[in-house]
Amino acid sequence: MRFPAFIRVAALSGDPIIVFNHTSSRTSVSGIEGKLLETLANALNFRYEIVSPGDGQWGTVKADGNWSGIIGMVAKGEADMGLSYLAITEDRSKVVDFTSPYYVIDRAFVTDQPGLLPKYAVFLYPFKLRVWILATIAFVMFPLMLQMLISAKFYLTCCTSRLLRMATRKKSVEKSLISGTMLVSMTFFLFIYSSVLLSFLLVPLREPGVRNFHELSDAVLEGKFKTFVPKGSVEIQLLLESKTLPLRELGETIVINNWMYDSRKRSDPKAIIGNKAALMGPRLILQSKYGISPFTRKFISEDSIAQYSTALALKKNFSGKPQLDSAILRIVGGGLFQKFVDDRLFETRANILSGVSERSPGTTLALEDMYGIFLLLLLSYASSFVLLLGEILHKRYIYFRY
Repeated sequence: MRFPAFIRVAALSGDPIIVFNHTSSRTSVSGIEGKLLETLANALNFRYEIVSPGDGQWGTVKADGNWSGIIGMVAKGEADMGLSYLAITEDRSKVVDFTSPYYVIDRAFVTDQPGLLPKYAVFLYPFKLRVWILATIAFVMFPLMLQMLISAKFYLTCCTSRLLRMATRKKSVEKSLISGTMLVSMTFFLFIYSSVLLSFLLVPLREPGVRNFHELSDAVLEGKFKTFVPKGSVEIQLLLESKTLPLRELGETIVINNWMYDSRKRSDPKAIIGNKAALMGPRLILQSKYGISPFTRKFISEDSIAQYSTALALKKNFSGKPQLDSAILRIVGGGLFQKFVDDRLFETRANILSGVSERSPGTTLALEDMYGIFLLLLLSYASSFVLLLGEILHKRYIYFRY
C-alpha cells in the first residue's frame, strides 16, 4: 500500500523537541523530533502540514471522557499523526495507534544547585562524626594508659627489690610500644587529615539538597519546596496513581495548589526555577535545556517516577503505518535518532561552557576559605594559655600550702 502523499501533523512547538519556523510560504520544523519528521518525509516522500492543539496540551482524559491536546486531535481525525515526545500509555493506545518506539522517556525533576556549606566548619568535613568520636576517644585513652603504666612502674620501683625493678623494665617495653603505637597512629591520622583537608578547601562543598522524589515529596509536604508540572502532561496522573504514598501525596498537593505551567510560554512565572521550586518533566528535555552533570548549573534528579517508550501517534487504521514502522526502525537501528539527541545535548553543553570563566573560583585558595581553621588555631592557643595559667596557679597554691 502506498504511503499518503500529504498528512496533517499535530505537534506542540517547544525547544528542544520540535520548533516551528514560520515563513510566508510554509512552516518548517527543527529540533530533535523536527529532524525526525523531515527525515521521514524525505524517506517516504510525503508533504505535511503542522497543526497545534488550542489548549497546548499533550493529551489527557477530560471529565466528559474526551481527550485533550495532541492525542485528542489525532483521535478525532483532525490530524493524521501526532508527535512531541509522546509516551505510549495503555489509555492512549485505546484511542490512537502508535508506531514502533524510537526512544525512552522518563520523568525527572530539576532544581537549583544546593547552597554552599559554611566555611567556618571546613576543618570538620574531612571525617564523619563517627570517625571524630573514635579518634577523640583513642587520643584520650592512650595518654591515660601510658600514665597508668608510669605510675605502676614508680610504685614497684619504690616498694620492691632490685629484682622486681628489673622486672619493671618489661613494663618499660610495654610503655614504649604504646608510645610508639600512639605516635605512628597520630602521624598517619594527621597525614590523611591534612591531605584530605586541602581537597575540601579547594573544591566548594554544597549542601545535600533534594536528591530524589521521596525527598522532594517530604520537602513539599513540609512547605519548604514547590513543584510545578506542565499542563496536560502525564506527571499528575503518574503521581496520583502511584503505589507509593509519598508520591501520591505529592500529586495531591500539586493539584490542590494548581502548580501547573504552560510549556508554550517561556515567561510563565511558574516555569522559573528558584526560590525552592522544582520543575518536573521528561529527562531529555531537562537535560537539553540545563545540561548534564558536570556541565550544568542545575541539579537533575537521578531517579524517575516512570519510564515509557516514545512513538508517533497515528489515527486509527492509518494506511501508512507499516511504512512508518519500517522507516523508524531503520532510523533507530542506524543510530540516526541518537545522533539528533547527542547533537542537541552537545549544543547545550557548548553554550554552558561558553559562559563559564576560564579561571574557576574553586581552584583559588583565598584567606576567607581558611578563617575557620585560623579560628580553631586561636581557640587552641587560648585553651593552652588557660591550662598553663591553671597549672601555674595550682603549683603556687601547693607551694604556699605546704
